Amino acid sequence: MEQIGSERIVLNIPVQFTAEELARLCRVKEDSAAFGVVEESLDAVNEYAAPKAVLKWATVDGVQGDLTTVDGAVFQSKVVADKLKDTPRVFLSVITAGSGLEACGEFDGDPFLDTLNGALLAHATGYTVRYMKERFGFDGSSMLNPGSLPDWPIRNNFTLFDLIGHVEEIGVTIRENGYMKPWNTTSHIHFSGHGYQNCSLCRKYDCIGRRAPFNRAEYIRIFGTEP
Repeated sequence: MEQIGSERIVLNIPVQFTAEELARLCRVKEDSAAFGVVEESLDAVNEYAAPKAVLKWATVDGVQGDLTTVDGAVFQSKVVADKLKDTPRVFLSVITAGSGLEACGEFDGDPFLDTLNGALLAHATGYTVRYMKERFGFDGSSMLNPGSLPDWPIRNNFTLFDLIGHVEEIGVTIRENGYMKPWNTTSHIHFSGHGYQNCSLCRKYDCIGRRAPFNRAEYIRIFGTEP
C-alpha cells in the first residue's frame, strides 16, 4: 500500500515469506540447525511484522567544492558532492523494520529477534528500491547513508529528516545523537548510478555487514589520501 502526496510517499511494505525466503534474508542455510528456528518464527513474522518506508523526491540545487545543496539544505561531504555533482534529482528515504515483532510478545528474550529484524530491514530496503524502479523508472540502488563514513557523520540525519518531514508517521524517531529508533532503521539519499554503497569507501575491513568490497583507488581519488 502506498500513500502519495506532495512528492512524499509512505510505503506499508507487505510481508508474506516462505521459510526459504526468510532463511535467505536471515543468511541461514536450509541444511543448518538454525533453519528450524526460522521455521518456528515464520508464522509470527508473517502476522506481526510491519516494515515501512517514507520517500521524498528532492532536487540537487548544486555542488560547490564539498558542499551539496539539496532542496535548499546544505550537506558538507566529499563523498556526497562527488556522487551527486551530475545528478539533478534524488530520492530521500527512511526505511524501517518497524517494531511489530517486539510489540507482539512472541519474541520476548529471543536472541534471534535481531536477526529477524535485520532480515525485515533488508526486505524493506529491497522492496523500496524496486518500487522506485517500477513506479518511476528510477534506479535507487546507489545509496548514501549518514553515519556510515566519517566524511558524512550521523548528525546529517537531522537535516535529512527535516527535508522528508513527519518521519514519525512510520514509527521512527531520531535521538539527540542522530541515531534512529527503532534500531533496525536506515536513512538514505538514493541516486542513479551503478549500485554504489558506502561500504566501498569504509575502512572497517572486517565488518560482517559489508555489502561491497573496499575500493582503494576510489578512496584515494575522492579523499586525496591513502586509506
